[in-house]
Amino acid sequence: MRRKRNFLPTFILAIFFWLSWITLMLFFAPETKLLIFIFYSLLFFANFLTFSLIFGNSRRGILISLGIISYLFLNQIKQFHFLNVLLLGGILLSIELYFQRRS
Repeated sequence: MRRKRNFLPTFILAIFFWLSWITLMLFFAPETKLLIFIFYSLLFFANFLTFSLIFGNSRRGILISLGIISYLFLNQIKQFHFLNVLLLGGILLSIELYFQRRS
């Protein structure tokens, strides 16, 4: 017998993280490393919860969130190149395929 999952707490947390991230974007300037870390952390959790709800799978939510955060970080440190994005996508796809075959 399959359990029914309750997605409401995850949905509420996702909304909370999105609103926190938007508030950070609107009212604080990223002047310190702590604010930059908080920016990326809030964005990661907001993306993770949103994509976990969309796909119904937390592993895919984490991988997509890591891909987005890595892309933004590479863009911030001015290391954004098409080859880096292809390598990042290949690594994330490899991880997904590895775990998909194990389970």
